[in-house]
Amino acid sequence: MTDHAETDTKDEQKKVPENFQDQLAFAWDYIGGVYGTILTILPVITYIAVNALTSMWPAIWASIGTAVLVGIFQLLRKEKLAAAFVGLGTVLITSGVAVFVGEAKGYYLLGNWITVGIGSILLLSVLVRRPLIGQVWAAANLQGTFWRRDRKSRFYYDLATLLWSMLSFSRFAVERWLYNMDETTWLGIARLVMGWPLTFFAVMTSIWAVRKVDGRRKLYDPNYKDPKEKAESGDSADAENSGSRGE
Repeated sequence: MTDHAETDTKDEQKKVPENFQDQLAFAWDYIGGVYGTILTILPVITYIAVNALTSMWPAIWASIGTAVLVGIFQLLRKEKLAAAFVGLGTVLITSGVAVFVGEAKGYYLLGNWITVGIGSILLLSVLVRRPLIGQVWAAANLQGTFWRRDRKSRFYYDLATLLWSMLSFSRFAVERWLYNMDETTWLGIARLVMGWPLTFFAVMTSIWAVRKVDGRRKLYDPNYKDPKEKAESGDSADAENSGSRGE
């Protein structure tokens, strides 16, 4: 088996975990794992704590400082430059909104509206019969359009996409209620509690949908080709090319 064929097979197996433990690991890695999750929520935790103890401005500077330290730590670990700046950029923008609004709760305002925007896009994709989870997964893994022609496959992706949408609207509703109630500390806590745990659950549901659709592709898609067959075809092609060169 060629190295390229082995890589293709391993990548596909990694992208579509088969057993439950692998699916849990895949979902956990998707949201960043322990390391990624901690780095993501540290600036928010800092903001919540400092604002509860003091006021908005110390909380903003503490959050920005934490984001800078996180970025430096990421750079020292030789992670991608973009990863180091995305977190800092997000904190700067959310802090800017808080300053513009003039209230500590403004720190969460932009994220709240982004959440409802994402939920709306996801819901719209289901209504136009192009569930976004299916669109993204099929495009990223070159799986064609079989799932759009197969009613059950589209149903699975509809469910996964609707779940993401429902969770987005739920987060928006809870955070908006707390925002209107001026419960800034609880607003921050809700942002954390309804963040990565719900995302983890949604990713697990998406994996379930992907597995279901892959099962139907194997049975009903005439263009489906098993990764092992692809690998064998690659071996045959390599052997023929080698023979041709030998002649």
